[in-house]
Amino acid sequence: MPEQQPSMSRKGAIVAVFSVVFMLFFAEVSLRLINSLGLYEGLFSVLGKAKPPLDTMKPPGMFYAHPYSAYAIKPGYKRGDFERINPDGFRGNDLTNDSSDELYRIVAIGGSTTFGVYVPWDQSYPYHLELELRNRINSKNIEVVNAGMTGSTSAESLHRLFTQILSLKPDMVIIYHAYNDLFPRVFNNFQKDYYHWRKSDPNNPPGMTRFYLWRLLIRAINPSAFHENYDLQNYVLKLENLPESDTDRLKNFDQSSSDAFAFNMENIILTLKANNIQPVLSTFAIHPDIWHWNDTFPAYVWEEGIRQNNEVIQLLGVKHSLPVVPFEEAMRGIKFRKYYSDSIHMTPEGNVRKAKLFADVVERFLN
Repeated sequence: MPEQQPSMSRKGAIVAVFSVVFMLFFAEVSLRLINSLGLYEGLFSVLGKAKPPLDTMKPPGMFYAHPYSAYAIKPGYKRGDFERINPDGFRGNDLTNDSSDELYRIVAIGGSTTFGVYVPWDQSYPYHLELELRNRINSKNIEVVNAGMTGSTSAESLHRLFTQILSLKPDMVIIYHAYNDLFPRVFNNFQKDYYHWRKSDPNNPPGMTRFYLWRLLIRAINPSAFHENYDLQNYVLKLENLPESDTDRLKNFDQSSSDAFAFNMENIILTLKANNIQPVLSTFAIHPDIWHWNDTFPAYVWEEGIRQNNEVIQLLGVKHSLPVVPFEEAMRGIKFRKYYSDSIHMTPEGNVRKAKLFADVVERFLN
């Protein structure tokens, strides 16, 4: 009899394994069936969605990995009434299908402050700028394309000129950059091409996130683990190069300069001028009396860094005889609660005001 015990133990183990597998399979199938029937929506909102892949241009997920500009926005992406990405990959209405000389196309490039985070797609400053200009000159032959991309720097905008912007054949490009270019300056091993800071995730397939039970387990450990990728910071930044202490971050900042920002901005300008496109610059507005939405670096870096980059913008405007929207100057001393969502992003009212200030400069090119 003792000689049969190992065999019985193996059989018991096999039965136990198959029982567990069957139970997991049954639970997985049950969850999928319940979800397909539309039952217990609260449960599945907690469960979360599978992590969207970055190696495809098709939704779900808002962003996909791009070989030249780290990431780009998926064409046709929509999220309720809040988000609308047109078939060309820009936030807003479909582009006008008009190749005649009557259409004046303006492209607005920049980061989240151009894209318009916190506000619906039809409350961004490029959207209101189009309405404002059309109203001022009493013509519908004005189109403003919102080519802002959350988290992008002047380096991404320089690359995107060749992959996304020049093919639109714009008459004018408005450049609103300054803040995001501060991030690379606090990371270790500074490189002027931002290689030390930026990475491209070529493939992020759903993998185990296809399974509801796995997502339920991960959600229990980390409630924010699964969401559509509105924010790619964890995917496209070399966080291993970010110092832990503010002291080291400040040291990195002080040892770097705004030269890389100036290089990128000037090459954007030169590329536009070489293609007979009118560049328009703008100083970058920051309100120091409201919370900074990101705590990667202390307030000194925000305020001093943006001051340095605004100085670059002013110098480039003079050097290349370009119009510069005095946005930072116009927003000084304004009550932030009405116009600012945080120290750099605007409320819907703030974006309307921003559009009017930009229209004051842009309008003269339309007459």
